[in-house]
Amino acid sequence: GQLLLNFDESELSRLLEFPVRDKLIAERDRRLTAERWFQRGLDLEQSGSPVEHVIEAYQKAIELDPNSAGALVNLGTIHFNAHKWDDAERYYCEALKVDPEYALAHFDIANLYDERGDRAKALEHYQAALRISPNYADAHYNLALLYQGSNQSMKAVKHWKMYLKLDPASQWATIARRELAKLREATVLHGSRN
Repeated sequence: GQLLLNFDESELSRLLEFPVRDKLIAERDRRLTAERWFQRGLDLEQSGSPVEHVIEAYQKAIELDPNSAGALVNLGTIHFNAHKWDDAERYYCEALKVDPEYALAHFDIANLYDERGDRAKALEHYQAALRISPNYADAHYNLALLYQGSNQSMKAVKHWKMYLKLDPASQWATIARRELAKLREATVLHGSRN
């Protein structure tokens, strides 16, 4: 006998959906595996594992998902801490290409530029971090230092105050209060001469 196959539109559509659905499932699984590698990298970092193992975990996350901005930033930070500035910059820039609205990536690359003495780029990225996340306490702290170091006292005062509003009890708050007091004292002394 002869086999009768139904090739109407609905049957053809159903048959064509299988590859699409399988591809979506494979994509989801790939991203979940990438996320597991990223989490493994975090766990390894927090447990004090050898840096090579941490790097390997983040690199596997990126291989599986090139858009893993968190893994890119963390690799940048590992290289930053090792004073490998060019590598750190490369990873931070890649993270910002993947996610231009990633406040931590802006903050970290700002720290890198500040460390290298490129105050203009540091300022640009600290401001970007605050545009994205206005309550980013550490960005306010570092901006205050940057402004204070370039004799922009009023801007520094604004960011010291904001930092203290956001993080009033940390060890860094003590430093912020001291710096704010220095600026106020300098303003009073400077103002009394005029």
